Amino acid sequence: MKKNNTMHLCLAPMDGITTCATRLLTKEIFEKCWAPHNTLTLRTEFMNVDGFLINPDNVIKHLQTTPEQQPIAQIYGGNETTLLKAAISIEREYGHLFSWIELNLGCPSTTVMKCGGGSDMMKNREKTLTIIQHLSEQLEQLPFSIKVRTGLNEADKPQQADFLVKASQRCSTISIHGRTLKQLYSGDADWEFIAQVQQRIKAVSPHCQIIGNGGITSYEQAKTLQKHYELNGIMIGQAAIGNPRIFTPYQPTLSDKLETILRHLDISVACDQLFEALFLNGRREICLKTAQLEEQIQSNLKKADFEAHSTVEFRKFLFQYLKGIPGSREWKSGMLSIKKYRELRNQIIDFFENKG
Repeated sequence: MKKNNTMHLCLAPMDGITTCATRLLTKEIFEKCWAPHNTLTLRTEFMNVDGFLINPDNVIKHLQTTPEQQPIAQIYGGNETTLLKAAISIEREYGHLFSWIELNLGCPSTTVMKCGGGSDMMKNREKTLTIIQHLSEQLEQLPFSIKVRTGLNEADKPQQADFLVKASQRCSTISIHGRTLKQLYSGDADWEFIAQVQQRIKAVSPHCQIIGNGGITSYEQAKTLQKHYELNGIMIGQAAIGNPRIFTPYQPTLSDKLETILRHLDISVACDQLFEALFLNGRREICLKTAQLEEQIQSNLKKADFEAHSTVEFRKFLFQYLKGIPGSREWKSGMLSIKKYRELRNQIIDFFENKG
């Protein structure tokens, strides 16, 4: 790690959260409020490779992006054949849009594990090492990485450490969530484990970067952890929901929050509309140009109000944005029935104006 207070920060992949709109907004805020020399890496939502191969219309929206993002395309699945086919297809068709391809070995979701993906891949590590080897060999242009946990449970950590040392020889980056599968998202993250694994990996795979993840709730905490453990990077997940400025030292005012919420809502609705126009209607494009996006936003603000699924989906972000603001608890209950885009937008503006 650098000794000059530089931080490499990462937005963790989260299903239904790290959408194209969320990633773009996070990048915009980072570039506006960043600390000098810090960097930010974005990851897509994790995409099921079987769904991608069978019916891409249902899942490829996870990979929707804009040219400036250059995110990491994250995939999951338990079948080597479909993992290889999907990774090769993504690289061939969309490789220019992504920094690299990452395999998720850490998600504890029952749905993900049921298909043999996520943390379920830790139950047969030899098979998983073979998959990692073949993926890294088959990708011709994009680097390959994995995201993992510290093991299945506390007793499994030594085996997991050995596995990660072996896997590092085939990976450009390993992101480690400092909790076990048994812990899910509760309890303390084991940063000592992450640091110890990094030291072992340095000896055999000095090219492999180690990113620490788990339980970070502030920019200052991320800064302290990177300095103390000398990791290559720090990843933030749940605490970034409704708080994209967590990757910067800047503390937002109420006015800043309002601006951010409206921008997030505007982008979310426009991204959904453009996905339908550019991919589902036959053009098969997943990359949105900035001019297209801004034009769609301006059009939405001028035309008659309309219902949008993304307006309903936006509640999970909105309610996080409003945490801690007096009166927000009561106000939120009145938003549950709103399905129209500008109606919700106007209600948000009214709420903040009353706070002024």
